Amino acid sequence: MSLHLKALTKWDGRMIYEMLQEIDDNDHGFKNEVKGKTYEEYGEWLSKNEQFSRGSGLETWMVPQTIYWMYYDQTPVGYGRIRHWLNDNLKENSGHIGYAIPLSQRGKGYGNEILRLLIHECYDLKINPIQIGVNPSNKPSNKIVKRNGGVLHKVSKTKNIYHITL
Repeated sequence: MSLHLKALTKWDGRMIYEMLQEIDDNDHGFKNEVKGKTYEEYGEWLSKNEQFSRGSGLETWMVPQTIYWMYYDQTPVGYGRIRHWLNDNLKENSGHIGYAIPLSQRGKGYGNEILRLLIHECYDLKINPIQIGVNPSNKPSNKIVKRNGGVLHKVSKTKNIYHITL
């Protein structure tokens, strides 16, 4: 199995768009802003998020983040993002990493693999410790974070907050 990450570019095409239509707009707390958008709106979203990864065009409450697609060979099978740093709100209620797997790809071990690959990207970005927020009701994701070295740091109003120290 050849799994790899590819950072978002404004040139990402129809296969990514179709994968994003398969992920709920709020998938256990992971926001998918593309769900239900037209293909043209998706293109605008790509351009905007490519700028965000460079820290450009951010609103005052935002932090730079890079979006990644996980591929199995040439097929996209997952969506993840890394926030380059955390503001006070994110420190309290969220984290550096978020990820989602489309419904048709669940149960294949991709959640574990995308988190493993995103942790490696955090290492390259010198993020340490890595913080991840998971809805308490999302039992599979809580298990995945623990399996990848996550230690429960605290419980906020809405999230289990884990730390992974590199």
